[in-house]
Amino acid sequence: MKQLLLLSLLAFAAIADYEYDGDVMVLTEETFDQAFNEFDYLMFEFYAPWCGHCKELAPKYAEAATALRPEGIVLAKIDATVQKKLAEKYGVKGYPTIKFSAKQAVKDFEGGRTADGIKNWIYSNLNPESELLETLEQVKEAIAQNNVQFVYFAEEQSEKDRELRKYKEFSFTMKQHFAHTTSKTIREALNVPKGTYFVGFRNEKPYYYQGKLSFPIMKTFVENVANERVQAYSEKKELLDERITKSKPFVVVFTDESEVQAAAQAWSFQDELLFIKNVDEEFTRKIQVRPQDQKGVFIIKGDQRYKRVEGQSVGDFLEAFQSGKAHKYLKSQAAPQQQGLVRTLIGDTYDDTKAVNDSVILYFDSQNEEHNAVQEQFLKVAERLQQNKQLTFNKIDLSQNEVSDLTESVEIVKIRLYKNNQPIKFVIRANKIQEERFIKWILDNAASTVVDPKAEL
Repeated sequence: MKQLLLLSLLAFAAIADYEYDGDVMVLTEETFDQAFNEFDYLMFEFYAPWCGHCKELAPKYAEAATALRPEGIVLAKIDATVQKKLAEKYGVKGYPTIKFSAKQAVKDFEGGRTADGIKNWIYSNLNPESELLETLEQVKEAIAQNNVQFVYFAEEQSEKDRELRKYKEFSFTMKQHFAHTTSKTIREALNVPKGTYFVGFRNEKPYYYQGKLSFPIMKTFVENVANERVQAYSEKKELLDERITKSKPFVVVFTDESEVQAAAQAWSFQDELLFIKNVDEEFTRKIQVRPQDQKGVFIIKGDQRYKRVEGQSVGDFLEAFQSGKAHKYLKSQAAPQQQGLVRTLIGDTYDDTKAVNDSVILYFDSQNEEHNAVQEQFLKVAERLQQNKQLTFNKIDLSQNEVSDLTESVEIVKIRLYKNNQPIKFVIRANKIQEERFIKWILDNAASTVVDPKAEL
């Protein structure tokens, strides 16, 4: 008992050097590394003093810290507005951001933001380390007993295998069942392919992890094996918001679910691509998929959207996205009810228009007052040349629409004439059209003969 008390006092002395707010440790860039390496179980919250969610969490976080401190689990907080290098190191994008270190293996906090939610999440993440299985029967029994089981198959008959150590450290941070074997005979008996470090078994079906052991890729693989490959939006709502912010891709399934299921099962389980179904109306508006297009399959990556084209299999669509060749789904306004002499284009009609010879297109931003004056000058030229029926004048608002062949900003309006589906650019300065120069440019570049009535007078 005396020895235990002495150890407790020594432990208290070790932590007495840190600053505390109640039972919550206050960490800085100077003290973080020491605490990180000293404490086996450390939760750390990045907060901002002005953040309303952080203020709401604070008393609950403090309550959990008080309950867990006697168990050797430390809860800390870090002012991200001051400790900016630490916040950058851990990819902090919003507040509060909470991480948990279990023997220096860090994972994101995904529990409830109550004292009980924090405690229960930590307890559920204090998993036992990977279990050593010494016989083929033990391996088969583990696979049969658990719906999801991961087994590392060492190529060396040694517990000193460096990759095995990494696997065991990783297994501690996850909730699933992890085991390992150092028997080459067992590996051969189960026909584990060469180059495979570990295997995820879901309902006894094997999925093979190959390539470098990287914690982020390992986590993706484990979660893909452990969960349904195509998941309901309601289960991943918060994660999807984060994915949009960080430009991480995900697949949205409106229809053709059975085909997507098959393609998802065939897709690499080490790939971070997430498959989502049953999205709600609010999220559909957020990813800007128009009601009439809510069918088939889309891929969202940040503010970019890709749509499977007609006749393309889901598997081919995924391959096209991975190789940078997927068809972009462009933002488009609703079609105008009436058209004037200068036709208003939208994202959905743009490609058809530019495919026609002698289509002159004005690109503008409706939020820019100078651009409105240019539209009037453009209309004046259209009126002057309107007897040339083969020549069309068009405009498109790039604040409301996206087009396939123009991605740069439009601080200064742009004008193009299309001939053989290729753009000829008119150089405009200071958001003003010099009428005579513009008309001469049209006459010189049009595919057909253009008549200027004013020149004939």
